[in-house]
Amino acid sequence: MSKNSQSNSKGNVKQEDSVGKCILKALTESEISQLIDELFAVLSDEQRESALAQLSGDTQETLNQIIAPPQTVEQEKISKAQPASLAKLAQSWSELWGEWNQIIWQASQEEGKYIVQEVSWEEPYFDDCTFVEDLEAVAQKMKPLVKIAFENGFSNDDGFAASLLSAESEIADGIPDWMEIANGIHVEGATTSCLLEWEWLLVQSQGQDGFKLAQKIREWEEKFSNTSLDDDTVIDFFSNLPDVQKKLVLDGMTANREVQEWKYDLENTHSCWHILYMELMQQFATPEVYLSNLRATISQQWQNGLPVIEDLLTKQEYRESLIVIQETLDALLKNKQDKNPWTPENSLLFVTLGGFSYDPGNGEKQKTLLRYYQQAVRELGEIERANALEIQQITFECCYDWSRMFKAFAEIPVSKNTQQALFTSWRESIIKRGTPYRYSDFYTNIKTVDTWWLHWLLDSITTEEKGHIWFRQQIIEWLENLPGDPAQLGREYNVIHLLTRDLTQIKYQGKSPLPKFYEVVIQSNQLSTPDDISRRMYLQEYAPPDLWERVMAYWQANLHNFVPLPEASQNSDYTKNAQWMSALKELAPENYQSLLSQWKVQHKRRSNLWKAMKNLGLT
Repeated sequence: MSKNSQSNSKGNVKQEDSVGKCILKALTESEISQLIDELFAVLSDEQRESALAQLSGDTQETLNQIIAPPQTVEQEKISKAQPASLAKLAQSWSELWGEWNQIIWQASQEEGKYIVQEVSWEEPYFDDCTFVEDLEAVAQKMKPLVKIAFENGFSNDDGFAASLLSAESEIADGIPDWMEIANGIHVEGATTSCLLEWEWLLVQSQGQDGFKLAQKIREWEEKFSNTSLDDDTVIDFFSNLPDVQKKLVLDGMTANREVQEWKYDLENTHSCWHILYMELMQQFATPEVYLSNLRATISQQWQNGLPVIEDLLTKQEYRESLIVIQETLDALLKNKQDKNPWTPENSLLFVTLGGFSYDPGNGEKQKTLLRYYQQAVRELGEIERANALEIQQITFECCYDWSRMFKAFAEIPVSKNTQQALFTSWRESIIKRGTPYRYSDFYTNIKTVDTWWLHWLLDSITTEEKGHIWFRQQIIEWLENLPGDPAQLGREYNVIHLLTRDLTQIKYQGKSPLPKFYEVVIQSNQLSTPDDISRRMYLQEYAPPDLWERVMAYWQANLHNFVPLPEASQNSDYTKNAQWMSALKELAPENYQSLLSQWKVQHKRRSNLWKAMKNLGLT
C-alpha cells in the first residue's frame, strides 16, 4: 500500500470515527469525567494551553471559567452559575423543545397520556391540568435560556405563542370529536413568562416598543381558542419593563381605549390589562386622572371607591364624598338589598353582608368605608347617623362579643328607633347563627321551633323587667314539658343538644363524667359558632344552679327512645347502634337492659348487630 493511500485511509478513519467520538460511544459519563480529570492532572500548563487553542473561542472561554479559580468577588458571583458553552446551551435548548413537542404530541393522541377515564362507567376526558403542568415543568427549564437562545439563533419552533396556537389545533384534531377541552388550557407562570420574553425580544429586534408588545399579546389572545395566559405573570412582566417603556404602554392604551381591540379589557376590572392600565396610570398619570378612572369602575369593584372617597374627604368635599359613598355602598350591597335600601339606622351592614369570621383583617375595607362615611356625616353635622355608624363599625370588630355589643347599644347615643332597629338586626343574626341543626332536618318534615332558650337568654339580659328569674322560670318550664318522643320533639332535639353541650363545657370544660354519652350523643353532632364563649358566659350567669342535672335527668329518662333502630341500618352495619347502646348503658343501665332484652327477641337473627355489640363489650 502506498504512503498516500495509507494517509488517506487514516484520514478517513479520523474523519468518520475520531478518538473523542469513540470514547463517547465506549465509556459512561462517569468514566469520561474521570479520564478528563486524569488528563488535566498530567498536562503541563503549556500543553493545556496548546490543546485549548485548537478549540473555538466560546469553548475556550467556557473551559477557562471551569478550570481557572475566581480571582475577584465579582468573578466568584459569576462562577456560582455552572458555565456552559453556546454549543451545549443550544443542545439543551433543542432537547427541551423536543420534550415540549413530545408533550403536545401526546396530548393530540386519541389514547394518549392526557385522555383519562377515572372509572369505567364515566366518559373519558382530556386532562388539561396535567398537560399544563407538564408544559410548565419544561418551561421552567427553558426560562433561563430564552434570551441566549433568541440572541444566538437557536432553533425555536417559531416561538412559544405559535407553538401553543398550533397545539390547540393538533389537540382538537387528535382527540375524539365528542370530547372537549372543557376547562380550557390555562398556562402557568413559567410558560407565560417564556412566551412574553420571546415576544418582547422579537419586538425589540424589530425596533418597536412596549405597547407593540402589548398589542402582539392581545392579538395572540384573540387567536387562541382555548389557551389563556397567567394574568399575574402578564401584569408582573409589563410592570418590570423600564419606565420609558411602561409610559409608552400607558400612552398606547390610553390612545386606543375606545378601539374594539382594547375597549372591553380596559373597562373590565377583572381583566389583567385593566389592572395593568390602572397600575401604570397610578404611576404616571396625574392623581385627578387616575381617580377619575377609578371612580368609573366602582360599580364593578366597590373597593375602588375608597381612594376616591379619601381624596374627597382630604379636599373637604363632604357632599360629593357622600355621593361616592352611596355609589360604593350600592356596589358592595349589589344583590343583597331588599325593597328597603340599607341605611346606617335601619340594619347592621355586617349582618346584611352575611357576617365574617373574626380573623384579623377580615372586613377591614368595609370598616374603612364606614369610617369615611362617619367622617363625612359628622363634618356635615349629622350626629345621629355618625353615632349609628359608630355602632356599625363596632359590630364588624365585636359582633360575637355579647358584652361589647350590649355596651355599644347602651352607651352610644342614638334615637330609640335606631337603637331598636340595630339591636334587632344584631339579635336576629346571633339567633340565626346560634340555631343548631342537623343535615337531616332539611330532608324531613319535622316539627320546627320558633322560640327557644337563646331567645329567652337574650331577652333576659336586655329587658330589665325579665332578668334572671324570668329566664330560669322559662327554661325549667320548657324542660318539664319537653317531649321524650323524637317525633314529637322535632327540632327541639337540636336545642336540647346545644344546651347539653354548653352546660357540659361550663361545668366540666368538655370533660364529661359520662364520656361515652358525651362522645356518641353530644359531641358527634358538634357545631361551634363564633359566639360560643359569650353565650356560655351569660348562660352560666342566668341559668338555674341545677340546670345541668335537670337536663341530664331528661336524657336519662328518654335516651332509649333516640337509640337508632337496627331495622333502619343500611348494609348490615350496626356500629352506630352499638355505640348508642354503650352510651345508654353508661347513662341509664336499667333502660339499657330493657331495650337489650327487646333486641334479643326482635333481632336475634341479626348476627352483625351482635358482633358490633360484642366489639364494644356489650352483651
